[in-house]
Amino acid sequence: MQHFIPMVKKIAGRIQETETKRLKLAEFVKQISPETNLKVAVTPDQLKNLKVAAVDGGILKKSLHGMDCMLVRAAGACFHYSDGKVVAVNYHPSQNPTPRPEVYESLSELDWLHFSSLARLKEEITTAIQCIETLQPNVLLLDGLILPHCLDRPPKTSPLYPTYKELLNSYTTLFKNSIEQNVALAGVVEDSRSCTFCNFLMESVLSRLKHEMVPELKSLLKKSRDSNLLYLILEKGERTCLFPIAPPLTMDADIPLMKTFYLKTAKYDRPLKVDFLPQTIQADALASILLSISGHHSGYGLPTPLIEADNVASLPEDEMENFYSRVLALTGRLSSTMNLRREQRPF
Repeated sequence: MQHFIPMVKKIAGRIQETETKRLKLAEFVKQISPETNLKVAVTPDQLKNLKVAAVDGGILKKSLHGMDCMLVRAAGACFHYSDGKVVAVNYHPSQNPTPRPEVYESLSELDWLHFSSLARLKEEITTAIQCIETLQPNVLLLDGLILPHCLDRPPKTSPLYPTYKELLNSYTTLFKNSIEQNVALAGVVEDSRSCTFCNFLMESVLSRLKHEMVPELKSLLKKSRDSNLLYLILEKGERTCLFPIAPPLTMDADIPLMKTFYLKTAKYDRPLKVDFLPQTIQADALASILLSISGHHSGYGLPTPLIEADNVASLPEDEMENFYSRVLALTGRLSSTMNLRREQRPF
Protein backbone atom coordinates (compact mmCIF):
# COMPACT_ATOMS: atom_id res chain seq x y z
CA MET A 1 0.00 0.00 0.00
CA GLN A 2 2.93 2.33 0.64
CA HIS A 3 3.72 2.62 -3.07
CA PHE A 4 0.28 4.22 -3.61
CA ILE A 5 0.87 7.09 -1.20
CA PRO A 6 2.62 9.52 -3.63
CA MET A 7 -0.07 8.94 -6.28
CA VAL A 8 -2.90 9.31 -3.74
CA LYS A 9 -1.41 12.59 -2.46
CA LYS A 10 -1.17 13.91 -6.01
CA ILE A 11 -4.76 12.94 -6.82
CA ALA A 12 -6.06 14.39 -3.55
CA GLY A 13 -4.21 17.64 -4.20
CA ARG A 14 -5.70 17.92 -7.66
CA ILE A 15 -9.21 17.28 -6.33
CA GLN A 16 -8.79 19.92 -3.62
CA GLU A 17 -7.46 22.46 -6.12
CA THR A 18 -10.39 21.88 -8.50
CA GLU A 19 -12.91 22.07 -5.65
CA THR A 20 -11.44 25.39 -4.51
CA LYS A 21 -11.87 26.75 -8.02
CA ARG A 22 -15.41 25.36 -8.17
CA LEU A 23 -16.27 27.18 -4.93
CA LYS A 24 -15.01 30.36 -6.55
CA LEU A 25 -17.22 29.66 -9.58
CA ALA A 26 -20.22 29.01 -7.33
CA GLU A 27 -19.75 32.31 -5.54
CA PHE A 28 -19.55 34.13 -8.86
CA VAL A 29 -22.78 32.49 -10.07
CA LYS A 30 -24.50 33.46 -6.80
CA GLN A 31 -23.43 37.06 -7.33
CA ILE A 32 -24.83 37.26 -10.86
CA SER A 33 -27.97 35.24 -10.04
CA PRO A 34 -30.22 38.28 -9.21
CA GLU A 35 -29.64 39.77 -12.66
CA THR A 36 -29.65 36.47 -14.56
CA ASN A 37 -32.44 34.65 -12.64
CA LEU A 38 -30.32 31.51 -12.44
CA LYS A 39 -31.93 30.42 -9.18
CA VAL A 40 -35.42 30.79 -7.79
CA ALA A 41 -36.78 30.46 -4.23
CA VAL A 42 -39.42 27.77 -3.82
CA THR A 43 -42.38 27.99 -1.44
CA PRO A 44 -43.40 24.60 0.04
CA ASP A 45 -46.82 23.31 -0.96
CA GLN A 46 -49.40 22.93 1.80
CA LEU A 47 -50.42 19.46 0.52
CA LYS A 48 -54.04 20.07 1.48
CA ASN A 49 -55.64 17.48 -0.79
CA LEU A 50 -53.16 15.90 -3.17
CA LYS A 51 -52.35 12.46 -4.56
CA VAL A 52 -48.74 11.89 -5.64
CA ALA A 53 -47.87 8.60 -7.31
CA ALA A 54 -44.40 7.30 -8.13
CA VAL A 55 -43.27 4.42 -10.33
CA ASP A 56 -40.03 2.48 -10.18
CA GLY A 57 -38.76 -0.81 -11.53
CA GLY A 58 -36.62 -3.69 -10.34
CA ILE A 59 -34.53 -6.09 -12.39
CA LEU A 60 -32.35 -9.16 -11.88
CA LYS A 61 -30.22 -10.67 -14.65
CA LYS A 62 -28.39 -13.94 -15.14
CA SER A 63 -26.35 -14.99 -18.17
CA LEU A 64 -26.08 -18.69 -18.93
CA HIS A 65 -24.07 -20.68 -21.44
CA GLY A 66 -26.78 -20.63 -24.14
CA MET A 67 -29.27 -17.99 -23.02
CA ASP A 68 -29.83 -14.92 -20.87
CA CYS A 69 -32.48 -14.72 -18.14
CA MET A 70 -34.09 -11.73 -16.53
CA LEU A 71 -36.72 -11.01 -13.91
CA VAL A 72 -38.36 -7.60 -14.12
CA ARG A 73 -41.17 -5.85 -12.32
CA ALA A 74 -42.47 -2.35 -11.73
CA ALA A 75 -44.67 -0.89 -9.04
CA GLY A 76 -46.56 2.30 -8.38
CA ALA A 77 -47.09 3.81 -4.92
CA CYS A 78 -49.63 6.60 -4.50
CA PHE A 79 -49.51 8.82 -1.39
CA HIS A 80 -52.67 10.67 -0.38
CA TYR A 81 -51.80 13.94 1.37
CA SER A 82 -54.25 15.95 3.44
CA ASP A 83 -53.26 19.07 5.41
CA GLY A 84 -49.59 18.23 4.98
CA LYS A 85 -49.83 14.63 6.22
CA VAL A 86 -49.99 11.22 4.54
CA VAL A 87 -53.44 9.76 5.19
CA ALA A 88 -53.30 6.72 2.87
CA VAL A 89 -51.03 4.83 0.47
CA ASN A 90 -52.28 2.74 -2.46
CA TYR A 91 -50.31 0.48 -4.77
CA HIS A 92 -50.47 -0.77 -8.35
CA PRO A 93 -50.52 -3.58 -9.31
CA SER A 94 -49.97 -4.58 -5.65
CA GLN A 95 -47.61 -4.14 -2.74
CA ASN A 96 -45.72 -7.25 -3.87
CA PRO A 97 -45.98 -7.55 -7.67
CA THR A 98 -45.08 -10.84 -9.33
CA PRO A 99 -41.92 -10.42 -11.42
CA ARG A 100 -42.12 -11.18 -15.12
CA PRO A 101 -39.46 -13.59 -16.48
CA GLU A 102 -37.78 -12.92 -19.81
CA VAL A 103 -35.48 -15.35 -21.61
CA TYR A 104 -33.55 -14.51 -24.75
CA GLU A 105 -31.18 -16.67 -26.79
CA SER A 106 -28.31 -15.71 -29.06
CA LEU A 107 -28.07 -12.06 -28.07
CA SER A 108 -24.75 -10.29 -28.36
CA GLU A 109 -23.35 -8.64 -25.23
CA LEU A 110 -24.43 -5.21 -26.51
CA ASP A 111 -27.93 -6.40 -27.44
CA TRP A 112 -28.30 -8.03 -24.02
CA LEU A 113 -27.51 -4.70 -22.35
CA HIS A 114 -30.07 -2.97 -24.58
CA PHE A 115 -32.66 -5.67 -23.99
CA SER A 116 -32.45 -5.55 -20.19
CA SER A 117 -32.72 -1.75 -20.17
CA LEU A 118 -35.62 -1.71 -22.66
CA ALA A 119 -37.51 -4.42 -20.78
CA ARG A 120 -37.24 -2.53 -17.49
CA LEU A 121 -38.31 0.76 -19.09
CA LYS A 122 -41.24 -0.90 -20.86
CA GLU A 123 -42.42 -2.40 -17.57
CA GLU A 124 -42.14 0.96 -15.80
CA ILE A 125 -43.92 2.99 -18.49
CA THR A 126 -46.69 0.41 -18.87
CA THR A 127 -47.19 0.52 -15.09
CA ALA A 128 -47.18 4.33 -15.15
CA ILE A 129 -49.95 4.34 -17.80
CA GLN A 130 -51.97 1.93 -15.67
CA CYS A 131 -51.38 4.03 -12.53
CA ILE A 132 -53.03 7.04 -14.17
CA GLU A 133 -56.18 4.96 -14.68
CA THR A 134 -56.27 3.00 -11.43
CA LEU A 135 -54.78 5.41 -8.87
CA GLN A 136 -55.89 8.69 -10.49
CA PRO A 137 -53.05 10.81 -9.05
CA ASN A 138 -52.60 14.56 -9.38
CA VAL A 139 -48.86 14.07 -9.89
CA LEU A 140 -47.00 11.09 -11.34
CA LEU A 141 -43.26 10.76 -10.77
CA LEU A 142 -40.99 8.48 -12.77
CA ASP A 143 -37.72 7.28 -11.33
CA GLY A 144 -35.04 8.72 -13.58
CA LEU A 145 -35.29 10.47 -16.92
CA ILE A 146 -38.66 11.28 -18.43
CA LEU A 147 -37.33 10.05 -21.80
CA PRO A 148 -35.24 7.01 -22.70
CA HIS A 149 -31.52 7.68 -22.67
CA CYS A 150 -29.88 7.88 -26.07
CA LEU A 151 -27.77 4.83 -25.11
CA ASP A 152 -30.99 2.78 -24.84
CA ARG A 153 -31.56 3.11 -28.59
CA PRO A 154 -30.35 -0.01 -30.42
CA PRO A 155 -29.25 0.17 -34.06
CA LYS A 156 -32.03 -0.22 -36.61
CA THR A 157 -30.36 -3.47 -37.71
CA SER A 158 -30.67 -4.91 -34.20
CA PRO A 159 -33.35 -7.58 -33.52
CA LEU A 160 -34.36 -5.38 -30.57
CA TYR A 161 -35.28 -2.33 -32.63
CA PRO A 162 -38.98 -3.35 -32.82
CA THR A 163 -38.95 -3.58 -28.99
CA TYR A 164 -37.52 -0.09 -28.86
CA LYS A 165 -40.28 1.19 -31.17
CA GLU A 166 -42.89 -0.39 -28.90
CA LEU A 167 -41.30 1.44 -25.97
CA LEU A 168 -41.54 4.78 -27.78
CA ASN A 169 -45.22 4.11 -28.46
CA SER A 170 -45.71 3.51 -24.74
CA TYR A 171 -44.05 6.84 -23.92
CA THR A 172 -46.29 8.59 -26.45
CA THR A 173 -49.35 7.03 -24.79
CA LEU A 174 -48.12 8.10 -21.35
CA PHE A 175 -47.63 11.72 -22.44
CA LYS A 176 -51.02 11.80 -24.18
CA ASN A 177 -52.86 10.33 -21.19
CA SER A 178 -51.13 12.68 -18.75
CA ILE A 179 -52.21 15.72 -20.74
CA GLU A 180 -55.76 14.51 -21.33
CA GLN A 181 -56.35 13.49 -17.70
CA ASN A 182 -54.59 16.50 -16.21
CA VAL A 183 -51.88 14.52 -14.39
CA ALA A 184 -48.60 16.36 -13.79
CA LEU A 185 -45.81 14.17 -15.17
CA ALA A 186 -42.16 14.41 -14.11
CA GLY A 187 -39.01 12.33 -14.00
CA VAL A 188 -36.78 12.68 -10.94
CA VAL A 189 -33.12 11.74 -11.39
CA GLU A 190 -31.54 10.64 -8.13
CA ASP A 191 -27.89 10.61 -9.23
CA SER A 192 -27.54 12.75 -12.31
CA ARG A 193 -24.31 12.71 -14.32
CA SER A 194 -25.64 15.43 -16.61
CA CYS A 195 -23.66 18.51 -17.67
CA THR A 196 -26.67 20.21 -19.26
CA PHE A 197 -26.87 23.08 -16.78
CA CYS A 198 -23.10 23.66 -16.95
CA ASN A 199 -23.35 23.88 -20.74
CA PHE A 200 -26.35 26.18 -20.46
CA LEU A 201 -24.44 28.40 -18.03
CA MET A 202 -21.41 28.49 -20.29
CA GLU A 203 -23.22 29.09 -23.59
CA SER A 204 -26.22 31.21 -22.59
CA VAL A 205 -25.00 33.18 -19.56
CA LEU A 206 -21.23 33.53 -19.32
CA SER A 207 -20.87 34.12 -23.05
CA ARG A 208 -22.83 37.38 -22.64
CA LEU A 209 -20.76 38.66 -19.73
CA LYS A 210 -17.65 40.78 -20.00
CA HIS A 211 -15.64 39.81 -16.94
CA GLU A 212 -12.02 38.87 -16.47
CA MET A 213 -12.99 35.59 -14.74
CA VAL A 214 -15.13 34.30 -17.61
CA PRO A 215 -12.40 32.36 -19.51
CA GLU A 216 -11.26 30.60 -16.33
CA LEU A 217 -14.84 29.80 -15.34
CA LYS A 218 -15.69 28.41 -18.78
CA SER A 219 -12.66 26.13 -18.57
CA LEU A 220 -13.82 24.83 -15.19
CA LEU A 221 -17.40 24.31 -16.40
CA LYS A 222 -16.13 21.97 -19.11
CA LYS A 223 -15.03 19.51 -16.42
CA SER A 224 -17.91 19.95 -13.97
CA ARG A 225 -21.14 18.05 -13.54
CA ASP A 226 -24.38 19.86 -12.81
CA SER A 227 -25.03 18.35 -9.39
CA ASN A 228 -21.43 18.90 -8.26
CA LEU A 229 -21.64 22.63 -9.03
CA LEU A 230 -25.24 23.19 -7.97
CA TYR A 231 -24.66 21.61 -4.57
CA LEU A 232 -22.49 24.68 -3.91
CA ILE A 233 -24.83 27.19 -5.53
CA LEU A 234 -28.29 26.21 -4.31
CA GLU A 235 -29.63 26.36 -0.78
CA LYS A 236 -32.40 24.09 0.46
CA GLY A 237 -35.66 25.36 -1.04
CA GLU A 238 -34.10 26.80 -4.19
CA ARG A 239 -34.31 25.64 -7.79
CA THR A 240 -32.52 26.64 -10.94
CA CYS A 241 -34.13 28.46 -13.82
CA LEU A 242 -35.68 26.31 -16.53
CA PHE A 243 -33.72 25.03 -19.47
CA PRO A 244 -34.94 22.78 -22.30
CA ILE A 245 -33.85 19.22 -22.94
CA ALA A 246 -33.81 18.28 -26.57
CA PRO A 247 -35.48 14.89 -27.14
CA PRO A 248 -32.82 12.38 -28.25
CA LEU A 249 -35.46 10.48 -30.21
CA THR A 250 -36.58 12.94 -32.86
CA MET A 251 -35.72 10.51 -35.64
CA ASP A 252 -37.94 7.81 -34.14
CA ALA A 253 -41.01 9.42 -32.55
CA ASP A 254 -42.94 12.63 -32.12
CA ILE A 255 -41.82 13.52 -28.58
CA PRO A 256 -43.03 16.81 -27.02
CA LEU A 257 -40.52 19.36 -25.77
CA MET A 258 -39.56 18.78 -22.14
CA LYS A 259 -38.20 21.25 -19.59
CA THR A 260 -35.70 20.69 -16.79
CA PHE A 261 -34.67 22.26 -13.52
CA TYR A 262 -32.64 21.28 -10.48
CA LEU A 263 -34.13 21.49 -6.99
CA LYS A 264 -32.36 21.25 -3.64
CA THR A 265 -34.69 19.52 -1.21
CA ALA A 266 -32.24 18.72 1.63
CA LYS A 267 -29.50 20.83 3.16
CA TYR A 268 -26.69 18.29 2.88
CA ASP A 269 -27.79 16.41 -0.24
CA ARG A 270 -27.19 17.13 -3.92
CA PRO A 271 -29.96 18.77 -5.94
CA LEU A 272 -32.44 16.59 -7.79
CA LYS A 273 -32.66 16.85 -11.56
CA VAL A 274 -36.33 17.19 -12.51
CA ASP A 275 -37.51 16.67 -16.09
CA PHE A 276 -41.17 17.44 -16.67
CA LEU A 277 -43.88 17.78 -19.26
CA PRO A 278 -44.71 21.52 -19.19
CA GLN A 279 -48.15 20.94 -20.70
CA THR A 280 -49.18 19.26 -17.42
CA ILE A 281 -47.84 21.58 -14.68
CA GLN A 282 -45.93 24.82 -14.09
CA ALA A 283 -42.38 24.58 -12.77
CA ASP A 284 -43.11 26.56 -9.60
CA ALA A 285 -46.05 24.32 -8.68
CA LEU A 286 -44.07 21.13 -9.31
CA ALA A 287 -41.03 22.36 -7.37
CA SER A 288 -43.29 23.38 -4.48
CA ILE A 289 -44.82 19.89 -4.28
CA LEU A 290 -41.47 18.11 -4.57
CA LEU A 291 -39.95 20.26 -1.84
CA SER A 292 -42.80 19.39 0.53
CA ILE A 293 -42.65 15.61 -0.05
CA SER A 294 -38.83 15.33 0.04
CA GLY A 295 -35.92 16.06 2.30
CA HIS A 296 -37.32 14.73 5.56
CA HIS A 297 -33.71 13.72 6.28
CA SER A 298 -31.12 16.52 6.01
CA GLY A 299 -28.75 14.27 4.06
CA TYR A 300 -31.21 12.59 1.69
CA GLY A 301 -33.63 14.53 -0.49
CA LEU A 302 -35.54 12.02 -2.65
CA PRO A 303 -39.37 12.31 -2.69
CA THR A 304 -40.99 9.86 -0.28
CA PRO A 305 -43.31 8.24 -2.89
CA LEU A 306 -40.27 7.37 -5.03
CA ILE A 307 -38.51 5.81 -2.04
CA GLU A 308 -41.56 3.64 -1.40
CA ALA A 309 -41.92 2.68 -5.09
CA ASP A 310 -38.27 1.62 -5.10
CA ASN A 311 -38.77 -0.49 -1.96
CA VAL A 312 -41.75 -2.27 -3.51
CA ALA A 313 -40.21 -2.81 -6.95
CA SER A 314 -36.75 -3.98 -5.90
CA LEU A 315 -36.15 -7.73 -6.17
CA PRO A 316 -34.24 -9.81 -3.58
CA GLU A 317 -31.10 -11.39 -5.03
CA ASP A 318 -32.24 -14.95 -4.27
CA GLU A 319 -35.31 -14.49 -6.51
CA MET A 320 -33.23 -15.19 -9.62
CA GLU A 321 -31.66 -18.31 -8.14
CA ASN A 322 -35.13 -19.58 -7.23
CA PHE A 323 -36.28 -19.00 -10.81
CA TYR A 324 -33.15 -20.70 -12.21
CA SER A 325 -33.63 -23.72 -9.92
CA ARG A 326 -37.23 -24.13 -11.09
CA VAL A 327 -36.15 -24.02 -14.74
CA LEU A 328 -33.49 -26.69 -14.08
CA ALA A 329 -36.03 -28.87 -12.29
CA LEU A 330 -38.19 -28.92 -15.43
CA THR A 331 -35.52 -29.06 -18.15
CA GLY A 332 -32.73 -30.98 -16.53
CA ARG A 333 -29.13 -29.88 -16.91
CA LEU A 334 -28.82 -28.95 -20.59
CA SER A 335 -25.97 -27.15 -22.32
CA SER A 336 -28.09 -23.99 -22.65
CA THR A 337 -28.78 -23.86 -18.92
CA MET A 338 -25.16 -24.31 -17.81
CA ASN A 339 -23.72 -21.48 -15.75
CA LEU A 340 -20.92 -19.41 -17.22
CA ARG A 341 -17.47 -20.86 -16.62
CA ARG A 342 -16.41 -17.93 -14.44
CA GLU A 343 -19.18 -18.90 -11.99
CA GLN A 344 -17.99 -22.53 -11.80
CA ARG A 345 -14.32 -22.12 -10.95
CA PRO A 346 -13.23 -24.89 -8.58
CA PHE A 347 -10.65 -22.64 -6.92
